Amino acid sequence: MWPDEQTSSRLMDGIDEKVIKDSVVIRRFSPADLDAALDIDREVFGGYDPNIFAAFYEYHPTSTLVAEVGGQVAGFVLGFKHLPLEGRIFWLAVRPGYQSRGIGMRLMLEVLKRFRHLGALSATLEVRVSNKKAQSLYSSLGFHMIGVCPAYYSDGEAAIVMKRRL
Repeated sequence: MWPDEQTSSRLMDGIDEKVIKDSVVIRRFSPADLDAALDIDREVFGGYDPNIFAAFYEYHPTSTLVAEVGGQVAGFVLGFKHLPLEGRIFWLAVRPGYQSRGIGMRLMLEVLKRFRHLGALSATLEVRVSNKKAQSLYSSLGFHMIGVCPAYYSDGEAAIVMKRRL
């Protein structure tokens, strides 16, 4: 359904093109992206097992995406079809030097579009209670809080569960 070649993200997302001097390319994750994804994981203190990327690449290739700026991987999103009619965002991460430039929004818009093409009618995600920046991004994309999971993360922090219709 989705071509393997790179597709440029030209979404009307309200991002000032002057903020990103190079074009942003949103494409499917490939094995060659693993080192960059692991670097981003370390930079944002994700601490995920490297095998998670291989699992998403293998089992959810349509919704495991990277964003490239100037040929460098600047961020990624790991998504999957959670239920027959629901997509789930497992993880969105953007390299610190590229944050607040619309890259996370472009990744989210693309993965939501792919969820719709897979037949999903809604999307869910969890976000740290302390991560106000991410909460703001998700709210701007139409997600709303549907619950809280206490002690959700390994450090004991709670997660806000958010959902939106597609």
